[in-house]
Amino acid sequence: MIDINSVKSLYLTLYFNDIELASATGFLVNSNKKVYLITNRHVVTGRNNETGECLNSNMSIPNKIKVWLPFKNNLGISWSNTTLDLIDSENNVKWLEHPIYKEKVDVIAIELKDYNIDEFCYRLSPNFKTRITENVFIIGYPFGFNVSPMQGRFAIWSTGTIASEPDLDLNIKGMQLPAFLIDAKTRQGQSGSPVIYYNKNGIDSDDNGIALYGGPVMHEIGIYSGRINKDSDLGYVWKWSLIKEIIENDK
Repeated sequence: MIDINSVKSLYLTLYFNDIELASATGFLVNSNKKVYLITNRHVVTGRNNETGECLNSNMSIPNKIKVWLPFKNNLGISWSNTTLDLIDSENNVKWLEHPIYKEKVDVIAIELKDYNIDEFCYRLSPNFKTRITENVFIIGYPFGFNVSPMQGRFAIWSTGTIASEPDLDLNIKGMQLPAFLIDAKTRQGQSGSPVIYYNKNGIDSDDNGIALYGGPVMHEIGIYSGRINKDSDLGYVWKWSLIKEIIENDK
């Protein structure tokens, strides 16, 4: 039995023309019969989202992104890939940013045409009240590593703990922004990973206490975007509600 969340995280490769620059993680959401790829802004810009510093040692900036997409067939799950241009012919970016926070929020959305398998998409709106010290999972591709690369692109689950009050916005460079911190041993390549609450034994919680269900419980929480610095295991998670706010601004 393969957990569906091991398939929902997508392997991304960034290119400048035909030159491979880096790998990262993304995932899909479905809104009004449109499917959107969600990842970090720094993934598609190739620059540190706080400092603007180029992330590639050769100072190259990506202009294409390859996305590995899951499909169902008679043997189970298979993958194909599609390559998206990040810049149009008039040098305009092809991704959506937050209508208010703009580049301050390290989350973007790109409409993905000709893909409509809702089973492999996450829900657009969160439905879970997270709490400090809650255990969560970051599902992505550390250092580009993935399970069974000859068979597909199954993601890796990393464990983290919510380290700052998730109901509070985070002060980032003097501005309060909708993010919180987790304590997790994450690495390069996991940028853009979904962060979820998951309990295989069906244990859930709400304002009234503990609830038990007959199967695994999963809730979307946020989007991981990297550590606060290279010497810390504290990392940024942008709140899931930002995705809806970005997509609803799509005209």
